[in-house]
Amino acid sequence: MRYDIQLGLVVIPKTANPDHMRNNAELDFVISDEDMETLKNVEHIQDYGEHSFFPVFGGKSK
Repeated sequence: MRYDIQLGLVVIPKTANPDHMRNNAELDFVISDEDMETLKNVEHIQDYGEHSFFPVFGGKSK
């Protein structure tokens, strides 16, 4: 979730578990610029079809 938020995407986690909700809200860290670039450039083997344009799947940035 932190990765997506730093890309400027809206994250809508789905859970009914109160503990998971609490954990999802505790994003009290930042991924370094260097690590963000590494994550953006990860090669993905899986083809997500029409959804591959999302950075988390397609490795592309804004």
